[in-house]
Amino acid sequence: MINFQKLLVKMTFVMIALIIFPISVDAYDSHSVDQIKIGIRFGENAAPSVDMNSSDGFIFGYYEGEEFINIMDFLQEKEIFVRKDGQIIGVNESFKEYDFNNQTGSYNTNDQGAIHIQIGSEFNSREEANAFLQSLPKINNDPYIVYENGWKVWVGLCTSFSDAENLFGDIKLLLPSVDLKIISTDNGRIQVVNKYGKTLFLYNTKERDYHFRALAGIIKLDGKKFRGSMIIKRYADSDLTVINQLGVEEYLYGVVPKEMAGNWPIEAQKSQAVAARSYTILNRNKHKNYGFDLCLSTHCQVYGGYSSENSRTQRAVDETKGKIMTYNGKVITAFYHSNSGGRTEDSENIWANPLGYIRGVDDPYSIGQPNDQWTKVYTKEQIEKMLSAKGMFVGNITNIIPKERSRNGRVLKLEIQGTNGNEILEKGQIRSVFGYTNLKSNWFDVMVDGELIGQESVDLNNSPKEISHENKYVLTAEGLKKTTVQNQYIDNGEEKELISIKDKYVLTADGLDQIKFKDQPIRNPQKNDIILPVSSKDQYVFIGKGYGHGAGMSQWGAKKMAEEGYTYEQILSHYYTGIRIE
Repeated sequence: MINFQKLLVKMTFVMIALIIFPISVDAYDSHSVDQIKIGIRFGENAAPSVDMNSSDGFIFGYYEGEEFINIMDFLQEKEIFVRKDGQIIGVNESFKEYDFNNQTGSYNTNDQGAIHIQIGSEFNSREEANAFLQSLPKINNDPYIVYENGWKVWVGLCTSFSDAENLFGDIKLLLPSVDLKIISTDNGRIQVVNKYGKTLFLYNTKERDYHFRALAGIIKLDGKKFRGSMIIKRYADSDLTVINQLGVEEYLYGVVPKEMAGNWPIEAQKSQAVAARSYTILNRNKHKNYGFDLCLSTHCQVYGGYSSENSRTQRAVDETKGKIMTYNGKVITAFYHSNSGGRTEDSENIWANPLGYIRGVDDPYSIGQPNDQWTKVYTKEQIEKMLSAKGMFVGNITNIIPKERSRNGRVLKLEIQGTNGNEILEKGQIRSVFGYTNLKSNWFDVMVDGELIGQESVDLNNSPKEISHENKYVLTAEGLKKTTVQNQYIDNGEEKELISIKDKYVLTADGLDQIKFKDQPIRNPQKNDIILPVSSKDQYVFIGKGYGHGAGMSQWGAKKMAEEGYTYEQILSHYYTGIRIE
């Protein structure tokens, strides 16, 4: 079988934030952008066939400026399939691509190819072509209209030239006075067929961008609903590239709820809408080599189409319509992340370029929100395997040391020492190796065998502090265990037991606090096992803050600010230094 997922181009998207910042865009120019093209299917996700539905049928055409030129309609078809004009075979009431030159053994007569017979010459309009089509006598293969360098009528989906020659002869007997011509294959052609497999129309995507529009305004494509129109293109040696074109504001309806929960306060939603709009304007044409502006994944912004919309999102977008953030008259790259952990980061400490509007700021609003603090335990073996997968071979790990930190606390250089040498991971490379969901941020300390190593982000040299008795945590090999500290006991909910350590640490709201307990083990009476309060010599505990790169707006912080009554302008001005909203 042919591989249906042929590559549009040989490319791999790296799902990380931009390392090279896009060219600045004047604020004035940004407001002139109305339409945006979003890649829905392309590259490895391209497909030989696309299924589309509309409650009132479809119209087909192209744009000249802002005017849509309608050249074909499928008003009676609630469902159409757009597929490559290639070699296909009917299997279980559907069609699959099939290589008739190299594959044998199938006796299915429902096979179709990409060689056609043209009946007559070129016509001046669709009406002329359709009138000629209706005047033809019944032919075994139903003729159909084609738009390729003008209007034409073709017949046949022949799999070989010999089949085409046989069909040519049959039609010549039927229409002796009509000119006939065999049409060879072309890798730009696309078929439109109905749900029964009947060919309705052919067009060639090499000429211009052609759009499918739904009369009802909403197109359902492969089970997901979208506003706007669908451009379906075919590049050489590829499957179908599908592009959704729609207004910028309509696009944001489908972006904001994918980046922020729809039930969050409206001012937080507005903050996200302005940030997403600024990103959209600045990054338009990001994928221009492939025929669209942005893709629908985290490589650009996550876009869920009409299916993901909700009323609060629409309100946030509508009430900030056209609003973007600028710095020194240029649209900014509006970076955002989940939770800062209590302080955001300078741009050059994450990527390379210093940006005046991405400066680290105190963020008390993110504290107490999900993932403001976290732990992750790795064994030496796990870390060695992760390094090996990235082509780094240090042998047996002997130590892991945060060597350099930013002024905001995040690790810039992490040295991993081993029996075969050392490796230094820098900035984003650290989370790339350890895993973005496991190592939630670069703001962390490393603990082994109960001791913090390297440059510490908290002062543990002071005398032990008095610990409050409510909702504290003990750090174990399994992560943080929530407990109630009372005198020298830990209440596990079943019974109070003494713990086994002294001079160890409890994670409190103020950070790591050194405390002393009596030398008695904690034993879980239900599981009959001992919970180790700290890591062993073969384990490294990463104790961190925040989730994401830490640049720009903290989404959980924005939520908290909105709950406390701040406006979206105040939220954005807090996280983006020196910006204007216009």
